[in-house]
This record gives sequence, C-alpha cells and structure tokens, in this order.
Amino acid sequence: MRNILNIGIIGCGKHADNFHIPSFLRLKNKYRIIGFYDLNINRSNYLKKKYKVGNVYSSLDSLLKDKLIDVVDICSPPTFHYNQIVKSLKNNKHVMVEKPMVLKSIELKKIINLNLKHKKKILCLQQQNLRDETKILLSFFRKNKKKLGKLILIDGKANVKIPKQIGNSFTNKKISGGGPLIDQGSHILGLITNILKQSKIKKIKFLIFKKKKIKKKNFIFNIEHAAYLNILFKNNINFLFETSYCYQKKINEFLINFYFKKGFISWPKLEYKFMNSKKIKKINYKLPLKLASDNQFNHFYEIIKYNIKPITSLINSLYLVRLIEKCYSRSKIITDENKSL
Repeated sequence: MRNILNIGIIGCGKHADNFHIPSFLRLKNKYRIIGFYDLNINRSNYLKKKYKVGNVYSSLDSLLKDKLIDVVDICSPPTFHYNQIVKSLKNNKHVMVEKPMVLKSIELKKIINLNLKHKKKILCLQQQNLRDETKILLSFFRKNKKKLGKLILIDGKANVKIPKQIGNSFTNKKISGGGPLIDQGSHILGLITNILKQSKIKKIKFLIFKKKKIKKKNFIFNIEHAAYLNILFKNNINFLFETSYCYQKKINEFLINFYFKKGFISWPKLEYKFMNSKKIKKINYKLPLKLASDNQFNHFYEIIKYNIKPITSLINSLYLVRLIEKCYSRSKIITDENKSL
C-alpha cells in the first residue's frame, strides 16, 4: 500500500466542501485528492477551481475506473449510497461513506456479503464516535464507574435550522430518504448505539410531526419536520430523543445528557455532577481538541494501513439502519396545518 492514499470524491455538496476537502488538505501526508464527480458537473468544477486540486470526472464510472484512485469518499445524499458503494467495491476501491450508510438494512446486508469477495475496507463516517469529546466521555465512564452507578436514562436533542442545501437535498424525501431523523438524528443514534454496544430493544415509541403545506418558491418539504423517540432497552436503560428542523426560529441544540443512579454527565460539554457534590464541574482535558473530521480520516487511514478494527463497525451501521427502519415503520404521524414551521 502506498503511503499517501489517492481519493476520489463522489458528491460535491456541503459535506465535501465544508468538511471533507479541508480535512484531506490538512492531512496531505496521508491523502491526495485525485478528482471529483457529481451529477451536476458545475459543482465538481466549482470545487476543483476553489481548492485548486484534482480532476473532474464526467461520470461515476470514469472515476471508478481510474486505477490511480485507492479510496472513494461518498458525500452524496443517502438515496444514492447503495449503488455507489456497490459499484465502488466492484471496481476495487476502499469506501468511506457519509451517514447513514444506506436506507435499507437489506441493502447493507448485500454490501457486507459482496465485500466477502472483494475484501475492501468500508467505513460509515459516524463522526460523533470519533470526536475527542467522545473519547474523554468514555474514559470518564470507565474511571468513575463506581461513583456514577448504573446508567438509567439518556436524553438527547438534535434541533437545528434546515441545513444549507442544493436542490432540496435535505428536504425532498426522494433525495434525502427522510428528515432530521436521517440527518441529525443518525449522528446521535449512531453514537448512543455504539456506546451501548447495540443493546437489544424492549419497547420503542416513535412520533413524527409533519406540516402538510409549506409555500415557498422552488422549495420542496415532504419530510417530517420533527420527531420524538422513546426506547427502553432490555438492560432497562431508557433513551429519550427529539430532533427537528426549525424553519423560522434560530435554534441549535445538539447534546446528550447521561443520567446515572449517582450522578450525570453531559456531552459534548463534558459537564458532570456526582450525587454527593454541590456543584456542576467540567472534566479537565488538554486543549485544543482535534477536529472530528480529521479524526475520522486519520482513523480510516489506520484501518487501511495497519488493518486495525474500526471504531464504528459494519455491525453498528447495520444496527443503526435497522433502528431507523423500525422507527419509520412503527411511527405515529401527527400533522399540524395551523402553525408555520
């Protein structure tokens, strides 16, 4: 294996532009951008011109047939992931893909079976698992297991403004596959399910909140605008989660609180309190923290070069996809036409 991995980027929207490309350029001793492909070639040309790197491919096949490329970085919307992953594996490429990996568990099972033949490295980029704050959190859990006691309740929130999008890529279900549960929700769900090691579920309740009419020129909004999830795991840990896209209000909540029998800790703020203490304290750690995007790409490099086990395994990705499927299949839909988003 060469020391610097050659990258082909598939999908040239927000994720590639704001996070992935800047990270690859910072990690220039490990990655080299060879080129871009997007259904809209103007997006590919824009990134090539902006960052002054790589080639522009006119088709997905032309990128995948380029033998210079070792790894593909799939930044396209979720509905495209399955076909792009399959084609990439068949063309002997390692694969990084934005979360969720796919929208259907049967698709991920097919990918896993296909890769038994091709034996390539695949990583779903659930970057919250690779944040420095997460490493510090897990270390705190281990060191203070007796002081904290049993984990009883997890309370998570992911309430944000509608992301900047290209061609309704987040709000048109035909492209995104779903609403904030798919987008922001899969971040939190992926982290929690990994921490709990894919615990079995005893009970699940899922509510979807929908607006039937949103009038705005060239704006498609046919997804849920909010969702509420309540899971009771078989180990009797209760998980409460709410997520939403806020159309008018300025809001940004992205957090998890862990409640134990004898204390609590928050993520990503890393504030904690034991039952017998009076003040909320903050965990001491060294600054600055590394960027999550850099951590995930460093991790994938080590997976390929040193054959280490991924922090986020395909089993975790399959569990996450199944959980999202279960949520939508068992959902109760609540509509409200009287209030604007």
